[in-house]
Amino acid sequence: MRWLLASVVGVTLLLSTQAHAANWGDLKDDGCKGANVHRFSAVLWNIPWGSNWEATCAETPILDWGPPTRCVTNLNVWGEWDRPDPNCK
Repeated sequence: MRWLLASVVGVTLLLSTQAHAANWGDLKDDGCKGANVHRFSAVLWNIPWGSNWEATCAETPILDWGPPTRCVTNLNVWGEWDRPDPNCK
């Protein structure tokens, strides 16, 4: 009985961890940041306990853009994506 309970708890913890994997919040349009550079940013939520914020940020993709261009840490960790935009002068 004890083994069964441990297995059930282990599966529950595994499913809970996967359900709460790190994810990006709403994408914010930060506008043009230079010639041909348009920046977007988002806060990273649900970073697993004990994980390195910067490493998790650098490895977590968004949309089809992949991981952020840079990670910025203050009270939270933010990802910033610099995207090519010919309309930015």
